[in-house]
Order: sequence, then C-alpha cells, then structure tokens
Amino acid sequence: MNNPKLHYNIAITLFAAAIISVIVNSYINYDSLVLRFENLGYPIYLIHVLGVAQTLGLVILLSNKGKWLLEWAYAGFFLNFTFGIIAHLLSKDGNGATAVICLILIWVTYIQNKKLKYYKDSLKKEDNIEAHHLKKVA
Repeated sequence: MNNPKLHYNIAITLFAAAIISVIVNSYINYDSLVLRFENLGYPIYLIHVLGVAQTLGLVILLSNKGKWLLEWAYAGFFLNFTFGIIAHLLSKDGNGATAVICLILIWVTYIQNKKLKYYKDSLKKEDNIEAHHLKKVA
C-alpha cells in the first residue's frame, strides 16, 4: 500500500479539481464572492490576483517541471490556504473547511512528490552503478 505515485496522482487530481472549481466559481458567482471578500476584510481586486495566481500555480504543479518554480507554487498555495483559514476564523465567517482540506491535499501532494523524486534519483544511481560495474567486468 506504500505507492507514492498512486498517492501523488490521487492527491493532485483532487487538488486540481478543487482549484478548478474555485476558479470557475469565482467567475460564476462573482457578486457573492465580492461580498464574502468584503466580509473577510480583503480588497476586491484580490479576487483577480488570486485567480491568476491559482491558475498559474496549478499549471506549474501539473507540469511538475523545474525545481525552484515548483517550490514557489507549493509555497504560494500553502500561504493562500493558511491566510484563508486565519481570515475565516478571525471574521467568524465559517471555519474555512475547504481551505483546510486543500491545505491537507497540497501537503500530501508535496510529500508524495518528494518521495517520487527521491525514488527516481535512487533508481538512476542504481542504474549508473550497474553500468559502471558492467564496464569494469567487460
């Protein structure tokens, strides 16, 4: 049951579905989202900034290319959800359960991605050792 690729694929699929639904919801229910942001004390223009940032972050996570850009995408989502949870708790406007779920999903995705990269790196090292050993034998 210890399959990091399966766990990563499940977590990234659920996370991507959640973020896509948030982005689509921000276009469909823009007026109610404006009221919610005002209740939380955030400026309205932040809706568009978050929409663009979440879209770019999701594209970066799904492409899974690069190192530092991927880390920045994970950090951005972590901060987004953390601040969302804090804002909901401070304004007493719900508990931010969706942000908590997304925070857990992004954490699982991050950990499983690290495990996958470690597993791939260890396989490459084993292949290099075997190839080096075969050269010595031949």
